[in-house]
Amino acid sequence: MSTWLKEKKIDITIKYILFLFSPFFSFLYSLRRINTKSSYFIFFLTSIFFGMSFSVPSGRVEGTGGFDSQYYREKFEEYQYVSSFEFHDNLIGFLSFNEGKQDYYFDTVAFYISRITDNYHVMFMFFAIVFAYFSLKSLRFITQEEKFNTSITSYILVYLFLYNQIFNINGVRFWTAAWIAIYCIFQIYRNNNKKYYLLALLTPYFHGAFWVYLAILSIAQVFRRFEKTWIILFISSFFISTISIEFIEYFQPYLPTFLSKMVNSYTSLEAIERRSNISGLGSIFANIFKYLILFYINIIIIIFIKNAKKINQNQKTKNLYLFLLVWMSIFNFLFFVPSLGNRFITLSYPIIAYIWLVTFENKKYNYVILILPFIFLWNIREQIIYYSTVLTLDFYISNPLYLIYKYIFI
Repeated sequence: MSTWLKEKKIDITIKYILFLFSPFFSFLYSLRRINTKSSYFIFFLTSIFFGMSFSVPSGRVEGTGGFDSQYYREKFEEYQYVSSFEFHDNLIGFLSFNEGKQDYYFDTVAFYISRITDNYHVMFMFFAIVFAYFSLKSLRFITQEEKFNTSITSYILVYLFLYNQIFNINGVRFWTAAWIAIYCIFQIYRNNNKKYYLLALLTPYFHGAFWVYLAILSIAQVFRRFEKTWIILFISSFFISTISIEFIEYFQPYLPTFLSKMVNSYTSLEAIERRSNISGLGSIFANIFKYLILFYINIIIIIFIKNAKKINQNQKTKNLYLFLLVWMSIFNFLFFVPSLGNRFITLSYPIIAYIWLVTFENKKYNYVILILPFIFLWNIREQIIYYSTVLTLDFYISNPLYLIYKYIFI
C-alpha cells in the first residue's frame, strides 16, 4: 500500500484540539481527509470511546427484538461466578471439537475482564479495540489507493467498504471475525501474502460459522482459476438457492458434532420461524430492501464479469475478482439459509468497493455507485436508529475525561 497522505500541522492540531472537546466532533472533522495517519488515529480512538459508551440493559426478553449485546452483557455479569476450572474445562471442550461451545472469543474476554471488573463498559471497549483495529487495517487498502480521492463516489465506496460498522460490536463474535476474515482476504489475494492463512485459521475461534469461510478459502485456492465455470455457477445460484436448506440438511449427519449442531441452529424449522417472527410494515420494507440490495450487488458482479478482461489485467484486482466469483456463487446459493447466506454476502462489500475503485476510477458506470445510498436507504435509517439507541447525548458532546469518568469510574 502507498504511504499516508501528507498533512499540515494546523490540520493535525485542529483534530487533536477538537478531540479534547469531543471525540465525535474530531471524528467528523477527520472525514475531510480520510487518508491521513492522524485521521486514522482519531477514528481508532473514537471507536474505543464508542465501545466505552455503548449502553444496553442486561438480558434480552424473548420476542422483544432486543439487541444481542443485552444477552452478552447478561452473560458477562454471570461470568463473575464462573470458576477458573470451569472456564478452562469449557475451553478444552471447545478445542477438542466436542459438543461444547462453537467458539470461545466472547467467553475468553468475558472471563478475564470479569476477574478485573464487573463494569460491562470495559468489556465492550475491549471488543471495540479489536474490531476497530482490523476494520481500519482493512480500510487502508482502499483509502491509500492512488485512485482514491475526495469525490462523492469515493466516499460512497468507503461506506460500502465499512458497511460492517463499529456498532456491530453489538453482535461481538460474527462481525469481529468478519473483519479479520476480510483483512486476510486482502493480504492473501491482493498482496499475495500466504502467511495470512494462519491468521484466517483463528476466525472460527471468534465465531463457529467461519469454518465455512475456511472451507471457501480452500476451494478458492484450488479452483478459482476456473473462471468460466464459476461464472456459470454464479448465474445458476440464482435459480437453485431455494433448495439450499435441503442441500445442507442432507449433509448434516456427516458433519462433526459441533458443526452439525451449528447447522441445525441455522436450518431447523424453529430457527427459521424465530428469525422470521417479525411483523408489521417495517418488516415488509426491510425485506424489500434486503432483496433490492441483493439484486444490486449481483448487478455489480455482472458488471465485473463484463469487464473481466480489464480486471484480470491488474494484479491488484485479478485474484480478488476470482475469489469474489467463488464467494458470491456459494453465498447466493445459501442466501435463503437464515443468518448464514445474507450475513456472509456482506463480507463481499469491501472486495466489491476496492475492485470498483481500482477498475473504474470513479468514472465509468458512475451512476451505479451514485444510486447506492438510495438502495441502502432502509439500512442507513436502521443504522442511525441503532446508534441513537445505544448512545446517550453525552457521547456526542462530552470530552474524553468526562466519558471515562462516567462509564469507567462511576
